[in-house]
Amino acid sequence: MLLSLGIGIITVLFAPDTIYAETEVLFSPRGSIKDAIIKNIISSRDSIDVTAATFTAGDIAEALYQAKEHGVAIRIIIDQAQDVILYPVIEFLKEEGFNLQFLKGNIGGSMNNTFAIFDDKLLVTGSYTWTEYAEKFNYENAIFIDEPDVVERYKREFESLYDKSVVQGASRVRVVATSNEVKEPAKQDSVSNAKEKSGKNNTLKDNVIKFVSRKDIEHLNISEDKQLNKVGKRLKTIEEPFKQFVTISFDELDKKFGSESKLDKSEKRRLWKEEYEGKYVRWTGRISFRGFAVYDWNKVGISHKGSSIDVNLRFGYSKQRKVMKLKVGDIVTYTGRLVSLRSSLSSYRVEDADVLQVIR
Repeated sequence: MLLSLGIGIITVLFAPDTIYAETEVLFSPRGSIKDAIIKNIISSRDSIDVTAATFTAGDIAEALYQAKEHGVAIRIIIDQAQDVILYPVIEFLKEEGFNLQFLKGNIGGSMNNTFAIFDDKLLVTGSYTWTEYAEKFNYENAIFIDEPDVVERYKREFESLYDKSVVQGASRVRVVATSNEVKEPAKQDSVSNAKEKSGKNNTLKDNVIKFVSRKDIEHLNISEDKQLNKVGKRLKTIEEPFKQFVTISFDELDKKFGSESKLDKSEKRRLWKEEYEGKYVRWTGRISFRGFAVYDWNKVGISHKGSSIDVNLRFGYSKQRKVMKLKVGDIVTYTGRLVSLRSSLSSYRVEDADVLQVIR
C-alpha cells in the first residue's frame, strides 16, 4: 500500500508540465478542410501567418480579405514560382495590399510548406494545399492542433522563412483608380517624359468598375435596368468600332429564342445567325455564380429571371482583377459578345465580357 502510494506521488511530482491538447484531423476530397480553414480565418482576432506552396482557392482569399478588413494582421509566404504565373488569387492579394512575400528553396528548390498559424494559438498543417483541386479531387490530409510547444516551433520556422523571403514585383507599375478612370504613373524614361511635356495622360479603363450602393437606388420605384441607367448617366459605354452592338434587352431576346418563342428550331437558328450571333449586348443582371479556382475564375453566371443562370459570361485575362472583386448577389451592368443560344441543358453564352457597373 505504502509502495503504491509512493509511486503515485513520484509520478505526480515528475509528470511533465505540458498538457497535450486534442487534435482534429480532416481528409479530402470533400472532407470540409477548406470550411475549417475559413472558419478559423474568420474567428481570428489578432494575426494570421500563412505559408503556401500553391494558393489558388479564391474563397479562402476572400476570407483573408474580410479578416484583413477587420484589422487582423496577415502575413503570407508563397513559393516564388507562383509569382511568375498569372494566378488570379495572387494578383488579388497583391491588388488588395496584403503583406505578401515570396520564397524559393535552396539551389533551385521550392518553398513547399503549407501551414497556417491563427492568433499564435492554433496550427493547421498537412498535405492539403490551398487549391480547389486539393478540396475537390485530391486525397489530402490536414491536422489542426493547439498544443503550445508545437505551435511555437512552427512560429519560429515561419519567422525564419519570412526573414529569407522577398517582395516580388515591387518594380511593377501600380495602377491607381481615380473617379471613373485609372491613371498609370509615368515611367522615368524619355518617352514618358515627352508625353508629360506634351500634356498627354495615359489612361487605362480596362480594370475599372463603378460601384454603387444599393441604398442610392432603393428609393427609386423602377426596374434594375432603368435604375442602373439612371444612377450611371455619367458612365458611358465605350463601343469600339470593331464591336457591333445590338440594342435589345435580355427579355426581348429571350422572347424570341426562349421557351415562350413561337419560332421553330430552324427559324431560331436562321434569325440568330443573321441578326445576333457575334454581336455585342449591354445588359443588367444579378450574379448567381462566380468561379474561384484557377481553371474557372473567368466564369460568371448571371440571372435575369429568378435564381437560375440565364447567361454564362466568359472573361479574358485582362479582366481578372475586375472579376476577382465581384460577389454573388451583385447587380451588374455588363457587355459581351453573343456566342450561343440557350437550350434545355445550357444558358446563353456571352464571351469577351466586361463589367461596367456594380450595385452591391
